[in-house]
Amino acid sequence: MAEGAGAGGVRNVVHGAVPGALVQAGTVHGGVHIHPPVPPAEPVVPQQGPAPPARFVGRGAELATLDRIMDGRGDRFGLALVTGPAGVGKSALAARWAAEARDRFPDGQLYAELGAADPAGPAHPGELLGAFLRALGVPPDQVPARVAEQAAMFRSATASRRLLLLLDNAASAAQVRQLLPGGGGCVVVVTARPRLGSLTSDGARILILEPLPPSAAAALLRASVGERRVDGDAAATSELIRQCAGLPIALTVTSARLASHPRWPVRRVVTELAAEQSRLELMSTPDGQSVVATFDLSYRALSGTAARCYRALGVHPGRRPGAEVIAAALDVPSRNAARGLAELVESNLADDTPDGRYQMHDLILLHAQRHARTDRDRDVLTNRIAEWYLAGTRAADLLLTPYRRRPPDRFRFLPPSAVTFTDRDDALDWLENERPNLVAAVVATAEAAPEAAWQTAYGMWPLFKYRRHHQDRLIVDRVAVDCARRLGNRDFEARMLRRLAFAHFDLAEWAEADRLFRASLELCQDLGDGYGAAAAVEGLGLVALARRRLTVAGELFAQQLAMCKALGEHRRAARATINLGTVEHAAGRPELAAHRLAHAIKLLASLGNPDPYNAARARIELGRALTSAGPGSHPAAARELHRALRELRELGSPRGQAQAHHALAVLTIATGEHRAARTHLATALELYQRLGDPEAADARRLARIIPPGDGDPDRIP
Repeated sequence: MAEGAGAGGVRNVVHGAVPGALVQAGTVHGGVHIHPPVPPAEPVVPQQGPAPPARFVGRGAELATLDRIMDGRGDRFGLALVTGPAGVGKSALAARWAAEARDRFPDGQLYAELGAADPAGPAHPGELLGAFLRALGVPPDQVPARVAEQAAMFRSATASRRLLLLLDNAASAAQVRQLLPGGGGCVVVVTARPRLGSLTSDGARILILEPLPPSAAAALLRASVGERRVDGDAAATSELIRQCAGLPIALTVTSARLASHPRWPVRRVVTELAAEQSRLELMSTPDGQSVVATFDLSYRALSGTAARCYRALGVHPGRRPGAEVIAAALDVPSRNAARGLAELVESNLADDTPDGRYQMHDLILLHAQRHARTDRDRDVLTNRIAEWYLAGTRAADLLLTPYRRRPPDRFRFLPPSAVTFTDRDDALDWLENERPNLVAAVVATAEAAPEAAWQTAYGMWPLFKYRRHHQDRLIVDRVAVDCARRLGNRDFEARMLRRLAFAHFDLAEWAEADRLFRASLELCQDLGDGYGAAAAVEGLGLVALARRRLTVAGELFAQQLAMCKALGEHRRAARATINLGTVEHAAGRPELAAHRLAHAIKLLASLGNPDPYNAARARIELGRALTSAGPGSHPAAARELHRALRELRELGSPRGQAQAHHALAVLTIATGEHRAARTHLATALELYQRLGDPEAADARRLARIIPPGDGDPDRIP
């Protein structure tokens, strides 16, 4: 309601209740954007604890011990270490206790396989911490790059939560320590074969698990086979328990064999096991003949398809494949592979997971790998698995980053269309879900199929671009460089040297990034690859700029610009122009910087394929330059920065949004709008801290120069 009063004879008045958004203004310059309030996100409550075993007997004393550890932890998180020989049931005990204790942890449960017995080696702490942070609701692109920063963020995220962490198959105390939470409301249960005694200095209580006593072992058999057969021949049952050494894994596999043959007496399996043990050599595990004999008998009873699935699981490089890759490995329809895998589950030789994957106990996996080594088609299985993952990364890469240059793909066993996606989200989700298998496939197939390994690594770029995963990126990029060298392909080598250089650049490891960019440049010059040389020169310029060597950076970006123009690479030329504008601004020449950056924006707008991210990045740099140019340029700076912020929100780039808010804070300090400056800085700092970004330090230093405002409610964190 306009009523005659105030400046210009107009004042704004609101009468009554107003639903939704309300704008009151006098004179409006520019557009009015109304954003409805965003409701707070529901807190993420992960429930990652594995399903408890279907049949679980005994262990009442051990479960009570875990209860006491949780109840008596005091102000510090509780820490229990369950240790014992392979196959004794450590993971089963932890899963059972976690299921029973679920209601005691309202903020959820986190689970990680630490990979002590994995042929590829223990899991990297950065991979595990990244998975934990994502499970707690941290967006993938906001997970910090460095392990120390990830650990700090994880401690902060768990400081006020009541969580259970289940860390399965730990390799060392050092590996566990990096995963410990920050709050007294948390409990950590670790399983490990070795007795990690040094964890006692972290407050760990150690629980040593022994094989099942005869009474509990008999109860386990009864639960699967039935009382009549188990109790009907007590002597045979006692002998079977002795042959299985009281190990739940051996008893479970044996009971599945008996359950599938309801007319067999227990004594028949006892006789078979005795004959099997007499011909077997000891395994290089503490469990010896009892486990090998048990697995061998069950393996030989499988159907042909199930036995091939078993060997394929032994060949597969990752721990949790799906039915599709096994079908591709065997060259059979998916339904056939699914039936064979279901037979393995029924025989207790594999477990199926809620997300449709299959996994094996460590000892069973070792047994499957032993049989896979004797498979005459082992090399074919290996190559078909490698090509299935290559087909997936190729399809995802084409959909997510269609503008990239790609080497020709060579498929010998599968069609390139073996994996397809419906849209971009489907492709990115596949890359994320298959990430552990993709990394394992690149590492495992590097020698047997180096070309497929290299190209799979190359095709994983969209995953690293959008979801980060710095440690995985370092692993696959290093392997890819080695593969290219093994193949003698210098073009591939130059490309992957640049990829590896940028991985180190993102971790602020300037010296290593510089060395790798130079190695790539030298190769490209020898090969006459102008495009690759220009990309390497840009990388060297970015390193120089990060080190504040402005003259060197300017010379390198000018060289990059000339090379891109000669090649007709207009998008790269626009990027070089943005880089030159950034250098000009850093050198104290804001007018020249603004001219270059405005030109870069025009270049990007003229492209056939739009590049909205670099256009928004150019607008931020232009806004910064216009801010430095003086009061007359401040309105133009505000327009560019607000537009960049809007575009970066649409693109879903939290780091870009943080930089835009940071630049707006600098501008509003210059215009004397201190309250707005504090608001922009608070938002920028929140985003930087979630990302673990070093620019947070610059934002904090800026916050200290803003004069405090009377009654200013905004507070810089």
